[in-house]
Amino acid sequence: MIGLVCAVVGWLGFDMSVLSAFGLYLSVSLLVGMALILTSLHALDHDCTEVDA
Repeated sequence: MIGLVCAVVGWLGFDMSVLSAFGLYLSVSLLVGMALILTSLHALDHDCTEVDA
């Protein structure tokens, strides 16, 4: 959704070409997706605790 909003705003508001807006959509979508994946992996790293036996 964030990528789509950025692309539509860029296309309509900043007079970007459709191809440039599509590139912006892909870039923002991949960036946000990778950030979400990395934050979820980072959160999983700290959930592991060692148990002293």
